[in-house]
Amino acid sequence: MAPTPKKEKETTSVVKQNSRKSKREEYIDKLTKQLKKWDKELEELEEKSEKQIEKIKSKFSENIDLLKIKRNQLRDKLHRLEEASEEAFKEARKDAENLWKDLRRGFSAIRKELKK
Repeated sequence: MAPTPKKEKETTSVVKQNSRKSKREEYIDKLTKQLKKWDKELEELEEKSEKQIEKIKSKFSENIDLLKIKRNQLRDKLHRLEEASEEAFKEARKDAENLWKDLRRGFSAIRKELKK
């Protein structure tokens, strides 16, 4: 017995729906897989950026700590300069000027790094 034209049409329609559903599912699967891949990639990027931030913080913290030490040394030199005799002043001034230069270079380097 041959299928009637109506049944043939219905069968073709069901096949087309299944085919469309399959393409739809394929597309949804494709997007889902890509989103999962990007989720993983974003997590990795966050981890890497956190590590970089910690490295940068540590580096700046160390440099700032060194500047504080030199600033305190310069402050001590200033107190000695205020109390020094003329001869001692000349000697202490050289040390103070060296510390001053170191501090200026240190501040300049940190400012430069922060602008990057």
